[in-house]
Amino acid sequence: MARFLPARPRARAVILGTAGAALIAGAAFGLSKADFGYATQKLLASQSQALFGFGRPLDHELKADFSGPGDQAVELAKGLTATLVSSSVGEDADMIALWPNDDAPTDAIICNEITGNTPGSPGTLQRVHLADGAVTDIAFGLVSCDPAHRTAWGTIIFGEEAGPVGRLYELLDPLGTTGVQIDRAAGTTSDPEHIVARTALGQLSYEGIVVLPDGTTYYADELRPSNGKPGGGIYKFVPSNPRAAGAGPISDLDDSPLVSGTVSVMRLGLRNGGTDYGQGTNTGAGKWISLGTSPGATWNLAAAATAAGGYTGYYRPEDMDLDPIAWAKGKIRACWNNTGNDSAENWGETLCLTDVEDASANTGRHPVVEPFVIGNSHLRMPDNLDFQPRTGNLFILMDATTSAEDPNRTNDQVWACLPDGRDDDILSDGCVRVMNLRDGDAEFTGIEFLGDGKSFLIHLQHRNQDGRAIPETSDMLLISGFQVR
Repeated sequence: MARFLPARPRARAVILGTAGAALIAGAAFGLSKADFGYATQKLLASQSQALFGFGRPLDHELKADFSGPGDQAVELAKGLTATLVSSSVGEDADMIALWPNDDAPTDAIICNEITGNTPGSPGTLQRVHLADGAVTDIAFGLVSCDPAHRTAWGTIIFGEEAGPVGRLYELLDPLGTTGVQIDRAAGTTSDPEHIVARTALGQLSYEGIVVLPDGTTYYADELRPSNGKPGGGIYKFVPSNPRAAGAGPISDLDDSPLVSGTVSVMRLGLRNGGTDYGQGTNTGAGKWISLGTSPGATWNLAAAATAAGGYTGYYRPEDMDLDPIAWAKGKIRACWNNTGNDSAENWGETLCLTDVEDASANTGRHPVVEPFVIGNSHLRMPDNLDFQPRTGNLFILMDATTSAEDPNRTNDQVWACLPDGRDDDILSDGCVRVMNLRDGDAEFTGIEFLGDGKSFLIHLQHRNQDGRAIPETSDMLLISGFQVR
């Protein structure tokens, strides 16, 4: 017995040290144990420099209707700065793909979320030269161009948030391609050597997309539930001809792995032979249910998934991003936002999908979905998101009802959320407010970090202030000053 006695004081010291730290934190902020959660929130903010790479986060929200320049239309956490890259991107500029890479991009390829028609009207896919902010129209004719992403084989994919008839397209040579007319109903283009519709992935309301280097693609249908029907599903495309690792860029769109393959839809719930799926089972383990291959130029995936016996639906699943820390460890983990509806106090949420190796499963893997960020009346209606390189911190943009739409609401914000640590839960270890939008008419969209994690591009979409040099345009900002180790 005696030999164990010296260990007791040390163990007690550790316990007292942990409790002491909590007590000190509470005392420092003048808080009692009755509000320990608020004490923890204040402690998180005080450690922002070490945890997030910037100074004190914003501790308030805004109601404002600012109509001045874009770099003055945002309020930032301490240590961050905003630079106006361009004030003439499309009026509803959305997601951003950096070109030719994330580390030293010269241009940004962006979706313009409008209904486009012919040359002379704003392009629905645009190129922004980062050195001078000049904007060039690449393509016309889409409805609600929303997602835009660069592939590992040197192309850009972009898609339409256009309900069950939305399409996904692929672009070759984004710097040398301009003025392409797209016939979205037929799925054809005026320059098929540079832009083609990827009918193998089917039709839905495209928004969240993750494309792996071999062409395996995870994507969401931006659909809300209706009259008991499920909302948007999560789909997985597996190419017939996966791209080999390190194969390099392609020079012909026929060589893309997105030409052909099989599509599956996610259905969660494994109990009782997998019969406990449906409303109430939106997290946990599940299966990929095969929908087969595309039957032709038109293929409504939601209808096909329903015909296949049903799927797991979500409330308007939005942007999706691959977790870079998990990917570096050989793990496929992608997170996306379910927007929700703040007018109905459905604040939205961020969920994460891990595709686990399983030789017995369809596609050789089975999905597991876990909650990561639970929305609230402050962090509400999450839309775009992006993982910060090297840190694993997840940045989340709001697409909420603003003060211009409802005087009882505040304007949109940007939040940064820590990864989940070694604590017992599976949620982010905490989120802080990074940016406030001063213009209640506008919306944050399209966040995209540069490769070093020290800055990101972001849009202020559909600003309606008077006196813009070019009417019906948006602002692209560079937010910099993050200190990344």
